[in-house]
Amino acid sequence: MDATKLTAIVTLILALSVASERLVEIIKGFFSFLDQPIPDEPKKEGVRRSCLQILAVLSGVFTAFMASDYIPSEIAKPTEHWHILGLGLLASGGSGLWNSILTYMAKVKDLKNVELAEKRR
Repeated sequence: MDATKLTAIVTLILALSVASERLVEIIKGFFSFLDQPIPDEPKKEGVRRSCLQILAVLSGVFTAFMASDYIPSEIAKPTEHWHILGLGLLASGGSGLWNSILTYMAKVKDLKNVELAEKRR
C-alpha cells in the first residue's frame, strides 16, 4: 500500500472519528446520567461507561453509514456493508486507536526516510 492511500485512509477515519465523537457529545448533552461520572457508585459508573462505549460504536457506524456516499471506492466500497461497519468501528476507537495509528505512521515515515537515504548513496 502506498503512502498516499494510507494517508487517505487515516484522514477518512479521522474525519469519521471526529464526527462520531461530536454525535456522542450531543447525545450525552440530552442525558445527564451519561454526561457526569458517578465515582461513589462503582457499579453505576461501570454501567454508564459501558453505555458510552456502546453509544460510541453505534455513533461511529451511523456516521460511516451517513458518509458512505462520500467514501472513495479506492478506500472502501460504500456498497459493502462490512466495509461501512469496519470504518464505523475504527471511527469509534478513541484515543487508543489514534496513538497506535500515530506510532504506525511515524514508523512508515522512518522507513521512507531510510529508503531515501539509501537511494542517495
